Amino acid sequence: MSNETKNEPLSRVVRRKEREQQRSAKSALDDAAASLHEEQPTEVNEPPSEAEPTEGKRRFVRARLISIWLRLVIVIVLMAICLATGAVVGYSALGDGEWLDVFRLSTWQHILDVVEKGT
Repeated sequence: MSNETKNEPLSRVVRRKEREQQRSAKSALDDAAASLHEEQPTEVNEPPSEAEPTEGKRRFVRARLISIWLRLVIVIVLMAICLATGAVVGYSALGDGEWLDVFRLSTWQHILDVVEKGT
């Protein structure tokens, strides 16, 4: 049973192969039609030049939607949000403190004093 009868989408590989087969069939028909209308014979084994791209060797060029520097900024901002969220959850839920106290300088000075005193 084919994929089309199951109402499932075809995979990208299958679609690509179908497109290549259609292109090769079309190019064969175009070559046959062109050979009927040619008046001068051409050389038989002439390789394609490097400047002319062949039909089968096209490269897919992907344009970046988000530039690299903007991706870095987004990652840094997300890391800061995760750090703040983790500190709020840890201090308020686990430590029984007020969640806004996490952002006060006196809280962090107290935490550093406790850590340094213990060493």
